[in-house]
Amino acid sequence: MKVLQRVLAVFLCTLILFLSAVSAAGEFAPETPESAGLNPLSDDVTEPPGETENPDEPEEPEEPENSEPELSLSDQQATLSVGSKMKITAEIKNAQSQNVVWSSDNTGVATVDNRGVVTAKAAGRAKITALLVKGEQSVSSSCTVTVTARRTFFHYLLMIGYRFSNMGDYYYSDNDYAWQKPFGFIRLYDTASQIIGYQYDFTRMVFTYGNKDWLIEFWKGQYAPFQFGAEIGVYTKYAVGFGDTPASAYNCPVKSDWLDMEMTLYHKLSNGTIRREFTRDYGKYWWCDGYRIGRLNKTKPATELQMVSRITLKDEKMAAAFAESLLSAGFKQVDSRELLKDDTFCIEGSDVYFIWRNLTTSQHLIPVLLDTGFDPLSTILAGFAAIAGTFLGAFGNFFSND
Repeated sequence: MKVLQRVLAVFLCTLILFLSAVSAAGEFAPETPESAGLNPLSDDVTEPPGETENPDEPEEPEEPENSEPELSLSDQQATLSVGSKMKITAEIKNAQSQNVVWSSDNTGVATVDNRGVVTAKAAGRAKITALLVKGEQSVSSSCTVTVTARRTFFHYLLMIGYRFSNMGDYYYSDNDYAWQKPFGFIRLYDTASQIIGYQYDFTRMVFTYGNKDWLIEFWKGQYAPFQFGAEIGVYTKYAVGFGDTPASAYNCPVKSDWLDMEMTLYHKLSNGTIRREFTRDYGKYWWCDGYRIGRLNKTKPATELQMVSRITLKDEKMAAAFAESLLSAGFKQVDSRELLKDDTFCIEGSDVYFIWRNLTTSQHLIPVLLDTGFDPLSTILAGFAAIAGTFLGAFGNFFSND
């Protein structure tokens, strides 16, 4: 039965990974970043901000008596569809007061509550401002929110095979009921995905721990004509001494082997600003993923996307084994999170923090016609993918039994 699942996976898994394309090329135009009033964020991002509505606010240490307050926001630019929400987090320095006053200059387009939760109301643009007052001093910071039209039929089509997060306006996989779960993973999936226009970077971390071979793979890039995103997948197989080969078949792990992790995807736009596309909050996953509607400016390679993540391994021994695989893949180790930058990692106990941007094990194994995430062959095949994905998504509960 498992052999049959692997054979079916070659045909089905690669055709539908992320539903697509009945919309073809003209339905979704590329997002155009707006540069007015924006301050570029640093490329050396450390910890990703969360998307939860009620984050715990840590107490700030007492500041020097004459220090000036500082206020920065997790986002300086954001894009939401009508009806969606996002949480903007304020970071405060040199001020004991955490009382930030939030406001919107266009409440008809977007509103904001006293926790920094923005709600998209209508298409347009609004500036969301946070104001902090300390005695006679005040400081403010702003985020420009662009609201696009209400979701279309094709957005809802994606929801057949994926879940939609209204908080953050992105799609993701249900780890318990993903239809891909019984098929595991083999290298052929990455190769075959190129046929239908999935132009993504990927890099593989393989190591042995607890009498099992582990595969932790990262992906980011363009998934079909109108969808981009990122993934972290965890897979296992019992070590039999053959290592990691093109024929190695990994299984999706049992629940006791799921790992705690978090992941944020940042997008460097053509005007130089960096936009946070989504955050997957810290929790147990075998597949930590997220996708947004849109197209990348360049997909070969997808270096305009930056993944910032933390993975908690089972213990320090496993963390060390994972770290060795990161080094083998080309990542460089640094001493602390404050020193993290592109393609580096650090270890804190059983936690491994890393930023991935440029490294890729393989890119475009099969040539594509255009560097736009779209070509005629991709569209035809992705149409069949959408049909197959609709079927498997509807019966996901059946296929995903442990």
